Amino acid sequence: MKINIRQKGGMNYLYADISVSGIRTKCTLSISLNNAKFNPKTQMVEGEAENTTNILINQYRTGILELIRGLQSSGNLNRATINQGVKSLRESLTNPNIKEVKSYLIPYIENHIRLSALICKTGTIRQYNCSFGKLKAFERKQRVKFTFDDVNLTFYNEFTSFCMNQNLATNTIGTHVKNLKMWMNTAFEEGHHKNMIYRSRKFLIINEPADTIYLNEDEIQMIRKANLSFPHLERVRDIFFLACYTGVRAGDYDKLNQENIINGGTMLKIRTDKTDETVIIPLHPEVKRILEKYNGTPPTISNQKFNEYVKRVCREAKIDTPVTVVRTVGGKKSKITKPKCEFVSSHCARRSFATNAYKAGVPTLAIMAITGHRTEKVFLKYVRVSKEEHARLISGHSFFTES
Repeated sequence: MKINIRQKGGMNYLYADISVSGIRTKCTLSISLNNAKFNPKTQMVEGEAENTTNILINQYRTGILELIRGLQSSGNLNRATINQGVKSLRESLTNPNIKEVKSYLIPYIENHIRLSALICKTGTIRQYNCSFGKLKAFERKQRVKFTFDDVNLTFYNEFTSFCMNQNLATNTIGTHVKNLKMWMNTAFEEGHHKNMIYRSRKFLIINEPADTIYLNEDEIQMIRKANLSFPHLERVRDIFFLACYTGVRAGDYDKLNQENIINGGTMLKIRTDKTDETVIIPLHPEVKRILEKYNGTPPTISNQKFNEYVKRVCREAKIDTPVTVVRTVGGKKSKITKPKCEFVSSHCARRSFATNAYKAGVPTLAIMAITGHRTEKVFLKYVRVSKEEHARLISGHSFFTES
């Protein structure tokens, strides 16, 4: 990767000559030299404008490097995305409100999200915008324009109380705090403030264990045998089955096809969207059966429609055992009791895969290699095994039996 700052012959402005992975493009930087002299060897200017212009040149260089790394990581590196990214970077660095971006929380976050949209996934940006919206609403309520130095423990307590009063779930509030800490940390590293209070242990990312459900093998077979009323429900049932026996996320359903089968038809190789990691999954007989049914290419459907239809699939399959879920909303615990089918979603399939494999005695590390979890702590959040079930699982171990 090469980024060279150049002065076009006889002209009074600078541009970046970018070369990476066989792609080459030139992008103007909107830096006017005025009376300054550009040194092509150091790629810096000399003269009166030395300080401010050279700082700007370094900001461009750093920003372009981050842009390209992000595009490479997301697999979106091409001339068009580089040019668009540098354009957004240029708008950011030459923004007439740049003083506000460097001094105030909300303008900085808005600018950060705009730049992040070039390299982050849609779901991440959606989450950022949700947190940004809450912070803006909090600022309006407080009738103050928050600087970075205003983000202290009082700010934290008042913001979390504000979120609770809007009946947000505990984990949703925790996500907003997590994003706020990320923005504060990024701004700190960029030299916009020296406020370290956001790193205090009292500046806590609150969370609670998700009270979620899974389907056991008997329930999955009930779904398989159900006589469904419409063809589109049968297609959703088949996709759900694929996920129950592969553990993939909803965002990777479109990769469950013949093209990704390897090793003589015994394994599935998938590059995950969320973590950009390759996972290799042994092919369960159910997976083979469904892939053959669709000639190797199962249908795809939006996640929203999938979650709507899979509840109906489970309803028609009589997955209707009453289930009580406890959630903290607005700082108050509440119990919700519904038929189990009403809690089923696309993510339930991934959770069912992890739990059923664990109960079947598949080693934890082997399951993690398939699900892509990096730590056992995170993985175990997916395993929905009660203490009684866990005790039953290990009761047959030699340690608990007579020799």
